[in-house]
Amino acid sequence: MSEKIEGASKLIASRLREIDDEVAELERALKGMIGNSLPRARKKAAGKKRGRRKSRRLAPRGQRREQLLAAIKAKPGARPAELAGAIGVSQSQVHSLIVKARAEKLIVKKDAGYVLKG
Repeated sequence: MSEKIEGASKLIASRLREIDDEVAELERALKGMIGNSLPRARKKAAGKKRGRRKSRRLAPRGQRREQLLAAIKAKPGARPAELAGAIGVSQSQVHSLIVKARAEKLIVKKDAGYVLKG
């Protein structure tokens, strides 16, 4: 009985390697057709399967705050969603930046948007 189990496990492992090779080949073909942007679900699955994490580059300390202040200076009264689009970050990150900038008394709320203080 153990020979059957061992044979079946070898067969399954072999088939999994074949499937992995086929997935890699299909991903290369897809990249060739649409460029470097794989659909989001495939990227996530590909990263998990291979055990690699995509490293993120963090902005230097204070850079996002300066970007926020520059965006507010360029467009006084801008709403958080507009500011997020202007500096290329999520709305939740802009919210966090706004909270800190207001605590430092760098900006104030005006209507639904924000302006530089002073």
